Amino acid sequence: MSPMLAFLGLSIMGTWGAASIALVIGGIILLVAPGDISTNSGSTLPGIVLIVIGALSLAVAQLVTAPLLGLDPPLPLSAKKIIPVGKLTRWVKAVPLRELPDGTPKELRVRGKRILFIRQGDNVSAMGALCSHARLPLGGFPGSPIKAEPVRDGCVMCPFHGARFEVDSGQVVRQPFDSQFNQAHPFLGGLQSKIFRLLSAPPMPPMVPKPSMKAEDMQTYPCKVENGEVMVALPPK
Repeated sequence: MSPMLAFLGLSIMGTWGAASIALVIGGIILLVAPGDISTNSGSTLPGIVLIVIGALSLAVAQLVTAPLLGLDPPLPLSAKKIIPVGKLTRWVKAVPLRELPDGTPKELRVRGKRILFIRQGDNVSAMGALCSHARLPLGGFPGSPIKAEPVRDGCVMCPFHGARFEVDSGQVVRQPFDSQFNQAHPFLGGLQSKIFRLLSAPPMPPMVPKPSMKAEDMQTYPCKVENGEVMVALPPK
């Protein structure tokens, strides 16, 4: 992520977000403030309009600035979009083997794709870097307390909500918000599971995406090591 783009995204989000929040606050004030009795005017409708406009403006601001910050909307990734391994025929250099930590996943960008590399000794596997549950990075956020979890029992775990995936197949073997994960992580698990359940419950039109409580299988990418370089197979151009 470019520092300049991140600075631009934060600047836009700060200004745009503050204006949107001001609209929401103004709407709330109108809802609780009495109308003008002498003119028989009410403030309920204007208040609702301001709140709706402010909320929509804030949502649009997030969609505009998220790419600048290197973030993705917290919406599920469908297994229907998985490309069969047989169609991944374009081999490209990804990274020297020595630069991959042994046993801990590491996210890299290869030809514009976010890919998670998992080294186990001299063997390397790769899968999509964003968890299929909420499109959050399986490698965590570098420099933050949320970091990549070590590989255990041949699986990688999403550090945000606890979903687990087989390294070689990408198959989901544990859904997010497992009771064990929730108990060990009161905020990321216990609290956020309630938030996700609340947001995913209301019925919505099919064209309106909403958060999910489930993860699906992950896209995997064949890897091989040649002369100390990790090669990964991508879709043809």
